[in-house]
Amino acid sequence: MLVNLPMLVNLPLVVAGPVVGWFGRRADQKALLKATDDLSDSPDDMLSDMGISRDDIETARWRSCRRVG
Repeated sequence: MLVNLPMLVNLPLVVAGPVVGWFGRRADQKALLKATDDLSDSPDDMLSDMGISRDDIETARWRSCRRVG
């Protein structure tokens, strides 16, 4: 027989916070990955018009992944 029923009721609330946070971070990472992939697929002349290089794209991706992770 379970005596500590209130602990079992609170468990989902304790686990829900980190899970929600993880989903939010994962969505941010996926959006960043899509944006950098789109920029990486852009032609060189378009990138130079924006004033960035392919190295800038990879550097920004690396820095943001290190900060989030």
